[in-house]
Amino acid sequence: MKTNPTAVASTSWLVFCQLVLMMLLQYFVQGCYQPIAALYVDKSLHFSEMQIALFLALLAVGPLFAPFIVGQLVDRMFATQKVLACCHLLGGVLMLGLYWQGNLLIDTLATSASNTPNGQVRFYTLTVMTLATLYSILFVPSIMLTNAMAFHHLADKDREFPRVRLFGTIGFVVPAYLIEFWWLRGLEGDALHRARGIAFAFAGIAGIVMGFYSLCLPHTPPKTDLKKPYAPGVVMTMLRQRHFLVLVLVTFFVAIVHKFFFVWNGSFLREILDSGGIKGGYEQSISSIGQIFEVVVMVGLGFFIKRFGFKAVMLTGAMAYMLRCVLFGLVFSVDLSFGLQLTLACTGQALHGLCFGCFLAAGFIYVDRICAPDVRGSMQTLYGTFVISLGFFVGSFVAGGVAKIFTTETGRDWSSIWLSCAALAALCVLAFGLLFPKDAGLESPVAEPKT
Repeated sequence: MKTNPTAVASTSWLVFCQLVLMMLLQYFVQGCYQPIAALYVDKSLHFSEMQIALFLALLAVGPLFAPFIVGQLVDRMFATQKVLACCHLLGGVLMLGLYWQGNLLIDTLATSASNTPNGQVRFYTLTVMTLATLYSILFVPSIMLTNAMAFHHLADKDREFPRVRLFGTIGFVVPAYLIEFWWLRGLEGDALHRARGIAFAFAGIAGIVMGFYSLCLPHTPPKTDLKKPYAPGVVMTMLRQRHFLVLVLVTFFVAIVHKFFFVWNGSFLREILDSGGIKGGYEQSISSIGQIFEVVVMVGLGFFIKRFGFKAVMLTGAMAYMLRCVLFGLVFSVDLSFGLQLTLACTGQALHGLCFGCFLAAGFIYVDRICAPDVRGSMQTLYGTFVISLGFFVGSFVAGGVAKIFTTETGRDWSSIWLSCAALAALCVLAFGLLFPKDAGLESPVAEPKT
């Protein structure tokens, strides 16, 4: 009986479901705190613009300290699921500690005799910053680990990875409705700002659950039969290839734009809601519109990559980043009704689906496509270093610096803030469109990077 040599087997139903739940829990943790982290430290902890930038930067600093070590551990030494379990169990404890310290800081600020920070305020602020750093070192690498594990076990990566990853998006959205429509319902003012911290407690508990579940994931052993002793050394040779170098550099600046959005989106939405007299914590729910549309994009991502190629898909994502910032810049630039302001803001949120799916998620698929099997963990870590760590780290300070420039005694000039970000996104579109090869990633995966 003849078989089709080009047919690709499907992943077993059990493994597929295990990976789906893995992604769901992984991004549930992140969805608890990421959309409102900046809003929490802005309104609840009363951080300055640059303190907000530092806090958000520390939440993305993890792989800067060990970008290659994680890949080395996974590729060569320890099973992926065990490293993932350690990251989440320890990270969950740290996140609960951050929630506790945040409440102590709020209490101290409430009882302080003046607005001048005293010793206790400085101590709790430093503790919050330290816990954020330690948590990032543990959590951020877990994003690359879950991607690497999914790519390892999926039979048809281009077709099945977007389907698995979309459950991560669903997991990211769920906390918004769980927290805001249950825990924060009916609250306003100081009571609302204090209660927002529960998001970090939810993240800590979910992280511990994810840690134990990681031990139940399919065994993903390190490769012990490799001749080359240090996988990152092989990975670095990829930077000599134009297509990969362009991807890395443009991704770095796209990551700045991406982080800019997450730094100020919550506070921006809060000001829109205040202008319409809307009380209650609905910023996270509004921002979830982006993740809902992300699900739609992720469902068809594999098809669009095969049909149009990586360049067209990723260029669409870069253009969506630019358009979103332009729409946000229009909200307060002209005299619009509250309804039109909210409509523009929600449209910008929806564009997040194209932003993340067509650029960042497609980028991870592209990296897996071009790398040798024995260095995929290191390759995902290298790409993640620029996407999740270095670009996000710099992006936090860029966002804080721009906001500081355009903040006066009367408030923040949101139009100037967002249009500044739109200008950077436009440069990314231009660079990627001109320099990235049209046929990059469409050929068969390479066995080994060429030197």
